[in-house]
Amino acid sequence: MHKLLIVGAGQLGSRHLQGALAAAESLDITVVDPSQDSLNIAEERAQQVEWGNDNSQISYSTTLPDSQTFDVCIIATAAQVRADVTKALLSTNRVKHIIFEKVLFQKLAHYSEILALLQQHQVQGWVNCPRRIFPSYQELKSHLDASLPVSMTVTGNAWGMACNSVHFIDLFSYLVDSAALQVTNVALDAELIESKRAGFYEVTGAIEYAIGVNTLRIESGQDLIPSLAVTIDNGLSRHVVNEVERTWLFSQDGTTTQHSHTPLFQSQLTGANVTELLTTNQCQLTPFTQSCSLHTPFIEVVLEHLSKTLNVHLDACPIT
Repeated sequence: MHKLLIVGAGQLGSRHLQGALAAAESLDITVVDPSQDSLNIAEERAQQVEWGNDNSQISYSTTLPDSQTFDVCIIATAAQVRADVTKALLSTNRVKHIIFEKVLFQKLAHYSEILALLQQHQVQGWVNCPRRIFPSYQELKSHLDASLPVSMTVTGNAWGMACNSVHFIDLFSYLVDSAALQVTNVALDAELIESKRAGFYEVTGAIEYAIGVNTLRIESGQDLIPSLAVTIDNGLSRHVVNEVERTWLFSQDGTTTQHSHTPLFQSQLTGANVTELLTTNQCQLTPFTQSCSLHTPFIEVVLEHLSKTLNVHLDACPIT
C-alpha cells in the first residue's frame, strides 16, 4: 500500500483528496488540517466520488505526522505557511515526492531555502500549475514552430492577476521549453484591490516578460465582469483561447478553425499525477527548481509594487 499525505484540507486540498481517490493504486491517505471543520468537509467530499481502489483508506488529523515515510505529499496550505509546514514535515518525516500548490511562497528567501531543504532530504518537488497538462494546451503546443518566436498575451478583467499570473507564466515556459524568465516592463495600476481573503491584495495593469526571443504580456483591466483570453502568435499562425467561454480559435494560412478548450478540474488531475509518481518517479507537473525560476521574478515585482503603493516595507508578498 502506498502512503500519501495531504496537508491542507480546504477547498483545494479536499479536491486533491477526491482526485487521489480516483487512482487505481491502493493508497493509505493521511489528511492533515488544524481545522476540524475543514477535515469534516474533506471527509464528506471523499464520499462523493467513486474510488479507484476499494482497499484505499483515509485517516484525518489536526497535527502533522511524526517519524513516518510517505511516497507522495501534497502541500495545499495557504502560501504564507507553506514554507514552515514543509520545514516541520521534513524535520521528522521522510518524503519521496512533494507536490506544492502555488503561489509557492510569499517570501523570496524561502525559495532558495526550501530548494536547499529538498536537496538535503533528497525530495523531488513539483508545483501544481496544471495548464501544461490540459489536452487543449498540449495540442496547441504541437502546432507551434519552435524555430519561430512565440508572442503570448493574457488579457481580461477580474481574473485574479496577482493570484493566478503564475499559471500563465508557467504555461508560457512550457510552450517555449525554458524557464529563463526575465521581467521586461512593469505597468501596474496604483489602485490595489483588497482580496476577498482578509490581508491579501489583487493588482491590475500589466507586466511584460521574456524568455530569450519569446515574449509574454499579462494584463488585467479594472472591469468587474470576469473575462480571460490567451492569445499566442507564432510566425503566421495565431491561437486564441477564451478561458471563460472555453473556446480555442486556431488561425493559419487564412483559415480559422474552432476547437473546444476543456480545462481539467483538480479532482480530475491528482489521481493521474499520483499514479505517475508512484509508477515512474516522474510527472507532467513543473519541477520545483524550474518553478522557482518562474515564481521569483514575478514575486519581486508584485512585492515591490505593493510595498510602494502601501508605503510600507513588505518582506512577504500578501498574495495566495
